[in-house]
Amino acid sequence: MQHLDGHAEVVGVFGSHAVKPVPGSLYAGVVPEETSVPTYHHQAVDRLGAGLIPSAYAADGTVEAVELPTGAGWVLGVQWHPEMGEDVRVMRALVEAASAVG
Repeated sequence: MQHLDGHAEVVGVFGSHAVKPVPGSLYAGVVPEETSVPTYHHQAVDRLGAGLIPSAYAADGTVEAVELPTGAGWVLGVQWHPEMGEDVRVMRALVEAASAVG
């Protein structure tokens, strides 16, 4: 989607909004509860690429995280900036997954 209202609180300033994980998803295994994420975006995924499944949504139904199903390796994409927030679980999970590969 080329333009999305309500996901950037102030132009040029990072804000936050809630995302809700899809039960049973990789993301839900990392962050099982609805949480506020650091964000500044006005674009979003419109159609998922081949094989991708949604793993978190914003309150307005916008897909906020995508992943490949179990068995395809550790593939998780998020629409927000996990490196900017205080909740480091997504970043920690990425580092742990990378460490396991060797």
